[in-house]
Amino acid sequence: MKIDSKLLGAALIASQAIAGTVLAQTELEVVSWKGAGTEVAEIPTIIKKFEKANPDIKVRLNYMARNDMVTSIPARMQSGDVPDVVMVDNEFILHWGGNGQLEPLNGLPFVERLQPSLLPYSGLDSTIYYAMLEVSGKGVYTNDDLLAKAGIESFPETIDELVVACGKLNDKGILPMLLAANNGGWTPYVYFLAMGLTDGDAPDPDRMEKLTSGELKFAGDPYMKGAFEGFKKLIDAKCFDPRISAGTDPWSVALTSFQAGRVAMLPQGMWNIPTFKKDTLPENFSFYPFPSANSDKAMVMDYNGPGWAIPTAAKDKEAAKRWIDFWMQDENLQIFVTADTGLSTLKGGTSGLPAVAEAYEAARNAGHVVTFPVGRSFPAQLGADMPNDITSFMLNPDQDYTQILERWDQTAAKERQ
Repeated sequence: MKIDSKLLGAALIASQAIAGTVLAQTELEVVSWKGAGTEVAEIPTIIKKFEKANPDIKVRLNYMARNDMVTSIPARMQSGDVPDVVMVDNEFILHWGGNGQLEPLNGLPFVERLQPSLLPYSGLDSTIYYAMLEVSGKGVYTNDDLLAKAGIESFPETIDELVVACGKLNDKGILPMLLAANNGGWTPYVYFLAMGLTDGDAPDPDRMEKLTSGELKFAGDPYMKGAFEGFKKLIDAKCFDPRISAGTDPWSVALTSFQAGRVAMLPQGMWNIPTFKKDTLPENFSFYPFPSANSDKAMVMDYNGPGWAIPTAAKDKEAAKRWIDFWMQDENLQIFVTADTGLSTLKGGTSGLPAVAEAYEAARNAGHVVTFPVGRSFPAQLGADMPNDITSFMLNPDQDYTQILERWDQTAAKERQ
């Protein structure tokens, strides 16, 4: 049979066109401060998995330190040369979302999968601007061998129980706790908020917003007063040495002191779990919620983590939406939260926390949780003043804390003007 060369040529051209269509790929630029360096977090693995499921999309990961994004991304937004997807947190949402530079995501399927308690932190007012990937948290690390040596069989839920535990540790010559406050007063501030934002076993998540808006007054708030009184109890019980704590850096000396077995308890973030496990120091440790001054239950402190957002001027929003939807499925997100030692933001999502944080996770699941305030409606000046004032009180607990609370009310009022 004679083959018509013209028909054959046309068929070849058609097949090449079809092949070209199949191979054509959209390049999706993703800018992230995770995925490389010391924060790989299995993002390259997820990218490969995404590209296999979406062969028409090629991901270009542009790794950038978070602090560099503060200036780089706004400059690109001004020029019109924006990435398709950017990693953001609440601070970026406040500025970029508030300026109309981020795409509203309310209609995307992931919104229905998010834990309802996280929806208010995923945007501004009722507009969702980012898909939050994880919740990190803050609590208390314990050297379990030192607690056992002092005869402490269970971790204290309340300040009064903690005072008893501190007495047992001191009797054995063991320093109970470090509230490392050098370089910003971070640890006392965190512990104070864990107490002061607690108004019961299931705290009101809007308490800080009510305090900064003027609906409630710091100076008239019994729970903020209870936090100061809780601090005084800890100091009187010698749970920590204020001067040693004030001179200790939370990001270096405090961590090595805990790892070396020089202190039984250290308030810090769960992001240190991988380091402690890798170094196998201390040999036996756990991560617990904060003993409470205003409740019968210990409280965890959520720290809302990063997530994905789409700039309004993104070149390929549909590909960007597919990227977000892919990440916000448990089989994919669990890879990230496990590598990053975080909690899933999805309803019933797989946790990334190891067994050392079982008590922490149980408390959070029971609703014994407050949220660390940052960005959004939290006044920047108040966020700067509070750590300094709390550290000052730690060093001089005889001062009238009502005056401190009144100053916070004045600062909040100025920020509202």
